[in-house]
Formats: sequence, C-alpha cells, structure tokens
Amino acid sequence: MLSAGIPVVFIYFQAKENTGNNITGPVVKTKEKHHTIMKNILLFLLCLPLFTFAQREKLLYGYAYGMIHDGSGGGGVTANVELLNHIISVGPGVELTSYNDHTLIPVFADVKIKHRFGRIDPYITGQFGRNGYNVTRTAEVPSGAGQESVTFNESGKYFYGAGAGVAWHFNKIGVFASYIYRGYKYRYPDKIAEEDHSVVFGEKSVNANVFVVGIVF
Repeated sequence: MLSAGIPVVFIYFQAKENTGNNITGPVVKTKEKHHTIMKNILLFLLCLPLFTFAQREKLLYGYAYGMIHDGSGGGGVTANVELLNHIISVGPGVELTSYNDHTLIPVFADVKIKHRFGRIDPYITGQFGRNGYNVTRTAEVPSGAGQESVTFNESGKYFYGAGAGVAWHFNKIGVFASYIYRGYKYRYPDKIAEEDHSVVFGEKSVNANVFVVGIVF
C-alpha cells in the first residue's frame, strides 16, 4: 500500500510545481511552503519501511531517561538502530536540562558498542552534537585599559561525550543506567581589541558529569 501510493503523490506534486510559474509573488511563496511540507512528508513516508523493518527485526531501540547533569535535573530520549549483529548501535538523541540556571538542549549523535550476555547488555558510548543554549550575559573582559564590562550572547557551539552503561532486558521493555563525561564549548569573549575596540570572541570550555537512569523499549 505504501509503495503504490508514493508515485501518485509525487506526480501530483510535480504537476502543481510546474503550474506555479504564472502565479504572483505572495502566492508563490505560499505554494513553495506547501511544496516544502510535501517533500518532508514524502521523505518521512519513504523512511517508514526502514523503521518498520528495524522494529520488526528488533534492530530499533528507544531510550527514555531522567538525568542528573552536573547537579541539574533533566531528561531525554535516544533512538538507536543496531548494526553488525547487535554490536554497534547508532542514532540521534535530544535532552532538556539546564546550565547556569538557564535552559540547555543538547542535540547529538549517539554511538554504542556493546555485547549482550543473556538479558544483560553492557556498553560503552560516544556522543557528539550541539548544545542549544543562548543567554545574554555581562562579563569583565581584558582590554588595553585593563578590564571592561561587556554584554554579549553566550551561545552553545558543540560538545562531545564518552561513557559506559548497562541495560537489563525483560520481555517488552528493559531498564538501563549509564555515566557520561561531557566537554562543552561555548561562545565567549576573549578580549577587546585595542585597534577598533571590538570584542574578540573565542571558546569557553565547560565539563559536565552526567548520570542517567531510564527505560529501554
């Protein structure tokens, strides 16, 4: 049913796109928006068989969890597709937590290397992604005259993480616990240039210990 329906939708999309050349500017923008939505829907439909196959073969696992992120609470979800006879798992993840009392949203790629012993699944994990964070701050920054107060946007740039965990699988779901050490990079002012008095930005490094407990499904 899915494979038969996709060509029909695609032909309709092409026909609408070809007749859009004689339409005025504002309407064209609306149709372009609709075309973008249709493309996203088509991409989702094309990917559905892959996820269906992965779920049927039990190659797709979801992880939902609570976390302690360097003393702050939070939670997240990760989806992993298992490869190479269940040895490697890869997939995306997203979390909601905080840093310096402001919202932090890490979005990342997650890789696990594991080996199952019956129902027990120990693994090591690596992560790389972007730390979604944007807060207006004021800080003292070095300048030719000593220190000057600067107001700026501190924003997340990227982060990496490495750790280990273990999962216990039951009939339908399981539970897991893990520890991850992360290194974050934030956009932060280095100094004030003497030539034109502009702010020169660099990176600020912040490390975090992450403790995770959740369910596998």
